[in-house]
Amino acid sequence: MKPQKEIKLPTLGGTNLSKLLCSKLEIKEENSVLIASVNLRDSVVFVAKNFKCNVFGINELPQIVMDAKSEIANAGLEDKVKVKIMNPTSLDFEDGKFDLIITEGILSQYKKSRILKEFYRVLKSDGFIGIADFYWKNQPVPTYVKDVWYVEGGEIETLDEKIKILNSYGFEPIFVQDISQELGSYYSKFKKIIQQSLKERKFPKHEFKEIKKFKHEVSVYLEQGGDKWMGYIAIVAKKG
Repeated sequence: MKPQKEIKLPTLGGTNLSKLLCSKLEIKEENSVLIASVNLRDSVVFVAKNFKCNVFGINELPQIVMDAKSEIANAGLEDKVKVKIMNPTSLDFEDGKFDLIITEGILSQYKKSRILKEFYRVLKSDGFIGIADFYWKNQPVPTYVKDVWYVEGGEIETLDEKIKILNSYGFEPIFVQDISQELGSYYSKFKKIIQQSLKERKFPKHEFKEIKKFKHEVSVYLEQGGDKWMGYIAIVAKKG
């Protein structure tokens, strides 16, 4: 029997977003950088290669961390980059360890009261945080749209609300830019991959259920007006 082809799903974040966030900061070789990203693999390699600094990468999902370890080894960066399975609301690092935190596609998956407190704790007094995250472009958000991006324990808010929350937890935004085009590119790639995969193979029942869920998410964003509500934003903030 022919082995079934592995489906490589696209991910948000990575090189382009890391490049944008880092371009607004002065990163030195002696700096320590924490990266919490849905595209951990590309983000940690980009930062370590371009700035020669010490990088620590985290994600709760074992597969994302394993993929990152493989990419780090291929790039010969084991001496500069360490990655670990870790919940960003309970960081296993001492206070004031990092000069910079980069978080891509992660913030809205957790309660801000927990994740921002932890980021604030491990960031040095003169440190910065670079954020790429979801936000609602308009309110009220239709239920059919809100349901697609619902994550238990997570929170998505408007940009004004997000800025107020950052301020309330001690972060002062110094750069804000809408990057919602990233979502259009992401979901367009996702649509092609799903269509191709459904043509090429049959999925077990449990996998097909996940594919249907992904397909619905893509459809809501690209074809049912979800792009009018869901946005993606880049923010760089200084610890106050």
